[in-house]
Amino acid sequence: MTRWPLAIVLLGLIAYLLATVPRLTVFPPIGEDEPWIAAAPYKLATEGVLGSDLFTGYYGMERHLFEQMPLFPLMQAGLFRLFGVGVAQMRALPVACGLLLLSAVFAVGRQLGGDRVGTLAVVLMIALRMTDGGDSTGILLLDRARINRYDIAVPVFALLALFSFNHAERDRRGSWYVLAGLFTGLATLSHLYGLFWLPVFAVLLTVKRGSRFLDERGLWLILAGFAAPSFVWVAYIATGWSDFIGQMRTDAARFNLFDPRFYIENIVYGNGPISLNWAVRSIRTLPVTRVGAWTVLIGTPAAVAVALYRAGDASASAVRSLAVAFLVQLSLFVVFLKVKSLTYMIALWPIAALLLAWLGTWLWDRGRFLARVALATLLGLILLEGGVHVARSQAHARQVTPYDWYESEVAGCIPADSVVLGFQRYWIGLRQYRYRSWLLPIYATNPLYSGDPISLDEALDRLNPGVILVDRHIDDLMTEAARPDSPNHQLHVGFEAFKKRRHPQLTCVIKDHTYGPMQIYLLSDAHR
Repeated sequence: MTRWPLAIVLLGLIAYLLATVPRLTVFPPIGEDEPWIAAAPYKLATEGVLGSDLFTGYYGMERHLFEQMPLFPLMQAGLFRLFGVGVAQMRALPVACGLLLLSAVFAVGRQLGGDRVGTLAVVLMIALRMTDGGDSTGILLLDRARINRYDIAVPVFALLALFSFNHAERDRRGSWYVLAGLFTGLATLSHLYGLFWLPVFAVLLTVKRGSRFLDERGLWLILAGFAAPSFVWVAYIATGWSDFIGQMRTDAARFNLFDPRFYIENIVYGNGPISLNWAVRSIRTLPVTRVGAWTVLIGTPAAVAVALYRAGDASASAVRSLAVAFLVQLSLFVVFLKVKSLTYMIALWPIAALLLAWLGTWLWDRGRFLARVALATLLGLILLEGGVHVARSQAHARQVTPYDWYESEVAGCIPADSVVLGFQRYWIGLRQYRYRSWLLPIYATNPLYSGDPISLDEALDRLNPGVILVDRHIDDLMTEAARPDSPNHQLHVGFEAFKKRRHPQLTCVIKDHTYGPMQIYLLSDAHR
């Protein structure tokens, strides 16, 4: 490896850390999912139980958590055990995953076309602004690495699987196939859509071997590697099968695989990026000045086409494998994912960045002076756009209320040893209390989520909270539910009945420009 690519990659890693670590505990504001995901690792680190007290009583979730895949919680529990629990520790794992992802991108890029492809792919990962981003940067890696979600772990293991597969195909060594399967299993244990890499490798082997691929050991060695970590998780599920089925009620609508309408709706109307309806709306309204987004929209399909039909001899196998992997992954995401959250796109973006980097290098090597000037100008505009929005995001972060300060204000209004009912967002700052999620009594009212649904009044009475937190989200929900024609009207009826009977007292109202107003109600007749 020559010095200049190494120097650029090292500078890129430093830039990544400078863009993600400062004010990590403050910005972006803590979301609902982050403490929700951290609750099980916290209990594992402190009590040795992979369960979530946020949902105590919901199909044994306080004893064994099946709702989330286990690898990210296990890694986070290790961090909590070593370094304690807090927002910084909670968000440290996705930052570390982002650093590992950049390393994996560089490694696969070298397989595609040497140091230059790997280096350019790392630069694009750090600088190319793909989304609007709002107050964040719009650079997918930088924004996802600051949020405590398990999605960012998936492409780390997926690219390691692809790296191993490419080595296996080149060297014909069985151990590399086993590693490809093992890393695919780890990607799946980070999020279920990591499983999509198994059909990727099956398609690649079919393309390379034709109908003979079932007779070759490569596929079976991949499956063996995949089965090793997966078996442990399946065995764990078997210890609480009925609770697993119950906990999966909340996601049942995402797995309606036997209904043809499920696939049509996913493809055309999927909730989020890469559905056809979303793509048409987004492209129609995309400003010409969004250089990064247009580069992805135009450059990625061009890279796939060139990779499939014009790849050079030296790296043809790895390049075509990447193009096929992108097409298969994209197709599976479009067809099978009902919720196409922006956070999920971090699984696809590294493949696209690698394809763009390879295409840019391929065009540079074959282009004349004007073509090279155009490519250099495009890269400069991408860096400028990304840099401007990183600076704007950091300026905005200085105006955000620190989560720890806000939580200390809320905690000052709560008696010790209280059972507290609130949304998940506030748990990590109030974990010293017996904290329960608002979703717990809400689930109990819905026949989709509960086998024996009851009214919200009964569910709250059963929970018997000593403190109820009404933030802007629950306040908006109950205000909307007050309309008789609202689908959530029974929630309003149940909450009003509970308040009329139990007389909760409003003791504090905390107002904040970041997290909004918080109303804190005490119930003097709650049993502790």
